[in-house]
Amino acid sequence: MSFLQLVHREMHASVRKLVFMSVIGGISNAAILTAINAGAAAADTEERGSLWAATLFLVSLFLFFKTQVYVSTTITSEIEAIIHKLRVRMMDYVRRSELLSIEEIGRSRIVAAISSDAAILTQASNMLSFSIQGPVLIGFVAVYVAYLSFTAFALSVLIVSLAGVIFHFRSRKLTEERSRAAEQERRLFDRITDFLDGFKEIRLNRPRSDSLFDDAVNVSRTAANIKIRAQSETFKQIAYSQGYMYILLGTVVFVAPQFSESLGGTSVAKITAALLYVIGACFALVQSIPILMNANAAADRIVRLEDLLRSTVSSETDEVVSPKSFDTIEMRQIVFSYVDRHSDVAFHIGPIDFTLRSGELLFITGGNGSGKSTFLRVLAGLYHPESGEVLLDGRRVNKATRDEYRELFSAIFYDYHLFRRLYGVPDADPGELARLLAKFRLEDKTGLTNGEFRTLDLSGGQRRRLALIVSMLENRPIMLLDEWTAEQDPEYRRKFYDELLPEMMRAGKTVVVITHDDRYLDELHLMGRRIHMEEGRIVEERKVGG
Repeated sequence: MSFLQLVHREMHASVRKLVFMSVIGGISNAAILTAINAGAAAADTEERGSLWAATLFLVSLFLFFKTQVYVSTTITSEIEAIIHKLRVRMMDYVRRSELLSIEEIGRSRIVAAISSDAAILTQASNMLSFSIQGPVLIGFVAVYVAYLSFTAFALSVLIVSLAGVIFHFRSRKLTEERSRAAEQERRLFDRITDFLDGFKEIRLNRPRSDSLFDDAVNVSRTAANIKIRAQSETFKQIAYSQGYMYILLGTVVFVAPQFSESLGGTSVAKITAALLYVIGACFALVQSIPILMNANAAADRIVRLEDLLRSTVSSETDEVVSPKSFDTIEMRQIVFSYVDRHSDVAFHIGPIDFTLRSGELLFITGGNGSGKSTFLRVLAGLYHPESGEVLLDGRRVNKATRDEYRELFSAIFYDYHLFRRLYGVPDADPGELARLLAKFRLEDKTGLTNGEFRTLDLSGGQRRRLALIVSMLENRPIMLLDEWTAEQDPEYRRKFYDELLPEMMRAGKTVVVITHDDRYLDELHLMGRRIHMEEGRIVEERKVGG
């Protein structure tokens, strides 16, 4: 979809009024030229008939200013409103999509559409008003030139048409180059994300740092080379266009009089003045074309991504009831598999039969790659199984009820994210928050100020403690903890098993913990259940603690 098609589809303002005002602006611009030529001719012959020309000039100038302000203001406000709507819609689609779909699309593509592609549309809005008024101005000046000399008009049409055909075919290649450059820049975004998210890892491993840096340099160099070729071709087109305009002037001055005896010096002067008047408009129009082409490519990427995100939306309604309790969750013959297209890493579990009961304490153990985290995501409803079924209190969880089912869970996954605000917890008890911060020894590190945490710049263990505080404030029936103790010191590991878990159980929570802490399980004072996984299947199940 082109930029203009997107604007036409999304805009609220009257298209007819906008076009009408643009036409009036173009006519008034052409009328200014007519008035100036008429006034100059009257002054040259020392006639007093220049009053009407001066009146036409003033009226045209007034209309030009009024229409220019209206068109520019309207288009700018409409483009920004359209960008806002697109961003809001895409963010809404993202939040209502499935985890697997978002992982397949990729973060860089979504971020690029919402940020850089939207910025390209903003840049194009400055050119759009002129792109509407410029052709109108050129059209009326062409009529004026035809009135003065049909020969000059015919030569002008021939030269401009030839230039337009050449420009069109060269522009098609430019569009492909810009698309390739955009793809390389998205890849570069992924590399920069690796630098920032994996900063500790690359500082500890110089070969990894060098390899990642070399890869990023290659991607950046490729993007730069593509953009250099595209920009060079763009500048060539601009230079050629300027040359064509000068050829047009030379043809009118030197060639046209040879084919028309009636084309005298006065007519040539008027035609030359008219062409000089629109040459600036032509140059600006030519310079706006690359920007509008970029906007076409950006609009197409945004619309394609929006359509893709829309197809992944799973939520049927915005109204979701948060269940306060449950009795059992059953997983029957669950099979799930997924291959990450970026890393070729395979995730597979199943077939699995499993039951989780309300108020139960469950531990999941197993080696790396045994499927523990994937199992947890399937249990939470974030991954939809390929086969089998999940039942909540005997009722099958399907597309219509999956959002309600997910409201049972509060989770801290291994790759968890801390939000700066307590989103979704509008009525958090300040006293309870203060108690938990003190309990986790974070009261001197952070806290809420104007609804935001003062800082999230904490150690790994402190961040996990803060994440657990947020999960406890959410007060969901089921809490999922994926390797929560992985970054805790021995004191908090012991505190987790001896104090935190008993507190959660007394509060009536159902707690599922992925852990490698076999020693603590053997010494556990609570009664719980342990399942052990290997190669995506549950191979052992037994009671622990007590």
